[in-house]
Amino acid sequence: MNTDTNPLIQPPPALLTTVTDPNTKQTNYAFPLQTDAWLKMQAVVKTAIAFPLSADDFTSLYGTFSDQGSVETAVAILGAIQKTAAKYGDPQTLISELPQFQQADKAPASIYGNAVWLAAQTQVTAQQIGSLLQDGLKDIGQESDPKTRLGDLTELLTGQGGIQSWATTLNGYIQDFETVVTAFYSELNAELTGDTNSLKTYLQSANNVYKDAQGDVSADETKISQLNGDIKQLNDEYIGFTVAGSVAPLIFLFPLFGPLIAIADAATFGVLATKVSNELSGLKTELDGVSADEQKKTALVTQLQGFNLSAQDVESDGTTFLNTISKLSGGWTEFTTQIGTRLKALTPTDLENWSAFMQKVGFDNAVSGWQLISAKAETFFQTGLVQFDAPPPSLGWAER
Repeated sequence: MNTDTNPLIQPPPALLTTVTDPNTKQTNYAFPLQTDAWLKMQAVVKTAIAFPLSADDFTSLYGTFSDQGSVETAVAILGAIQKTAAKYGDPQTLISELPQFQQADKAPASIYGNAVWLAAQTQVTAQQIGSLLQDGLKDIGQESDPKTRLGDLTELLTGQGGIQSWATTLNGYIQDFETVVTAFYSELNAELTGDTNSLKTYLQSANNVYKDAQGDVSADETKISQLNGDIKQLNDEYIGFTVAGSVAPLIFLFPLFGPLIAIADAATFGVLATKVSNELSGLKTELDGVSADEQKKTALVTQLQGFNLSAQDVESDGTTFLNTISKLSGGWTEFTTQIGTRLKALTPTDLENWSAFMQKVGFDNAVSGWQLISAKAETFFQTGLVQFDAPPPSLGWAER
């Protein structure tokens, strides 16, 4: 977007990201937060937020265990993850609160709500910048004195309520969001893969409920591992597909004797989707004849193994997402800086021929660019938020 002789009012490229539609192979623009990492975290959080917070809830969900101390340790580990996930917010329920998030006076407490609010602020800011440029530059062009034009242009760009102030305010919101997200990932990474009191160290310990449950499960654990690997591959490929295609992702929550298994609505990936469906149905059928306690323990093994597999991406995804936020903030910093630098270099002589000046700064291109940024920020409300739902009856999956 930044190809004109004087990029005074042009939006820097970092304010949008480019994606390639997997169907048409055409390049398109998207709101920068619309990433694989952002969508994958919503699926991780949806599982983690359902982890039990008490020993009674744990045994009700996952079965009974003779080693109560191991249960208490598991509850402490999973409970800590659950509480951190709650800071992100439940994406299944919060998606119904989009209007409140969009219209809030300040950033919502949840990371999910904060991201929605930030997209709304971006939409408003880009709209305002576009309007100020269209109306302000038109009015300035009506002035005949070049010195007056320069004074009015300076006020439009850097004065109170001017374009630079809108950009600076939004950048402050982005940096605040980056701070919150950094703290979230730091806390969650420690709970998932840290050297002490983490899910990783717990699962590596000699005695834990996961190993105990494995001993009580008659189902072929190789098949469970294959199922979880295929689910992860399906979900990852599907999320990448929706990001590239800028379409709203849908993930079904399949109940497996209590706990929920998140699986993408990925009909596009026919072979892999069919394989996952058959594997999951096969496991359910295999468990129909065993005790309720064994069903729950099999669900524990399946869900915890799958969650741990997905959690392995959290640290790298977090780094990627934080880099995305930082790059977005850098784009807005670049815009405010270029206003100051380019404005300082202008003289009344540069503004004598207003039509030539408007061409030199790429007025039409700039206005179109700000309109595009606003539109893509609005699109994020659909394409950047996972929709979670129960599997439809057509899939033949009954509650267990």
